[in-house]
Amino acid sequence: MMSLTSASQTTRFAANAPPRFRSLLIALDLTAISDRVLRRTVLLPLAHNARLTVLHVVPESMPRSARERALRHANTLLSQEIAVAREWLPKSVTIEKAVTVGDSARVIAQAALTMDAELIVMGRGASRGLRDAFVGSSAERVVRAARRPVLVVRASAHTTYRKPALALELDATAPHTLGLTHRLLSPAPARVTVVHAVDTTYRGIAAPSLSREDAEDLDYELEHRVGPQLAKLFARQSERSQLPVALRWKPYVRGGSARLVIERAVRRIGADLLVLGTAARTGFAHLLLGTVAGDVLRAVSCDVLLVPLVPTGTKPNT
Repeated sequence: MMSLTSASQTTRFAANAPPRFRSLLIALDLTAISDRVLRRTVLLPLAHNARLTVLHVVPESMPRSARERALRHANTLLSQEIAVAREWLPKSVTIEKAVTVGDSARVIAQAALTMDAELIVMGRGASRGLRDAFVGSSAERVVRAARRPVLVVRASAHTTYRKPALALELDATAPHTLGLTHRLLSPAPARVTVVHAVDTTYRGIAAPSLSREDAEDLDYELEHRVGPQLAKLFARQSERSQLPVALRWKPYVRGGSARLVIERAVRRIGADLLVLGTAARTGFAHLLLGTVAGDVLRAVSCDVLLVPLVPTGTKPNT
């Protein structure tokens, strides 16, 4: 039995590549992962005259004397980080620093709005247990507040993304998510795995009685039902001239919860980037509305691009 996931599909697009990023906000916590964040940033498709702002936020909860020392220390460290980054960047790219005091998520969101950042780049450190579970990680809170795309860096960056996975819901936001994905991935990688979860509640009830062959047949049926819809979506995007010249994509359609389907797909393909985003209230909808995004961020070891529920440019809730 041949599955859709056993063969790649190629869609050819218009010759003009998507626009490169002109304005990026890089939020550094000045931990060991900060170097990874900067290295990933310089590998992104930056415009000729791109403007980068490197931001560090000192917690407002610190005692005044400790806060003043932290501000001085942060200024010194950021200057050192920027000096190294300048060696990797074209001279036409502007990079500057900003150090301030406040709540990190709110400050980052407001800074992104002020500078009209097209993308926020930040690191993802270790989980803080119950706080992450009930309040959300820093990345989640920034996405909710800024309502702009956030690239969460976790892995070491040595090259452009080679094995991206795109968790895509077939709703009105799919074209926006797809377009943003290819801005980030330009020039196109060898192949993009498009992950889609289908709600199969009945399967959970019947799971004990399903044989392995029956389960595989069900996945095969789901792939053939959703695959043509994905192909139409990619074809529509090609007509709008938003994607690279040639994109090879491979569907990964499974029944079950969005969180489990995503995690399994990432592990199976060894993804180095996972893209999440939707606006509906089913399927992947919980990703930016509840705890699923946090669960996925804690579970996967690759970088994650979080796409907001509302279009870029909407005033954030600060």
